[in-house]
Amino acid sequence: MFNYGFMELLAHGGFTLFVLIICSVLALKVIIEKWITLKVLETKNLEELSLKVKEAIREKNFKMAQHVCKIGSVKRMGFNITAPLANVFLYMMNNLNYKKEELMDLSFSKMDQELVRLEKGVSILGTLGNIAPFIGLFGTVLGIIRSFEGLSINEASSYLTVMGGIAEALIATAAGILVAVPSVIFYNYFMKRIKLSIPSMETEIKEVLYLLKKEAA
Repeated sequence: MFNYGFMELLAHGGFTLFVLIICSVLALKVIIEKWITLKVLETKNLEELSLKVKEAIREKNFKMAQHVCKIGSVKRMGFNITAPLANVFLYMMNNLNYKKEELMDLSFSKMDQELVRLEKGVSILGTLGNIAPFIGLFGTVLGIIRSFEGLSINEASSYLTVMGGIAEALIATAAGILVAVPSVIFYNYFMKRIKLSIPSMETEIKEVLYLLKKEAA
């Protein structure tokens, strides 16, 4: 068995292991960031925001409705995250001059833009999940090549020495898989959460638009 510390592993893994460490740090950053920001897509948060906006509109207090949207954020772990639905509501209130059908289409387009904003960064996880194993495999191939080069230069090298070099080279493959698996898992999880939020957002947009056109008439 090879009992290496972190620095020894880094030394044996070479350049590719260093690249994979950077990839792992990037993946962790995206996972934490998206875990926090997607809090705004929880059904209770969407409904709470929509309820406050509807109440203000029923009272014909459009300034209050806009204020609710402007402060419509979710606080988590010290971060204030603007709800995409709040931005859509604000857009609707600022464009009441359009006909109902036109504003509905424009509002859904705005919603799509907000969802794209939320998806930004998630695609990085998908990319890392795809390329990390190949980066690791590349590092392993380089390590095996170096092992056999050493054997050809020094014929006295033993079989165990060569196998030891190959085992060390496999560290890169293991690291690549270690980066890829959580990246793919969280990529699928985040994309699923975003897609599942769409029906709820569409329903709230339709209800708020109906109230806006009714009370602003």
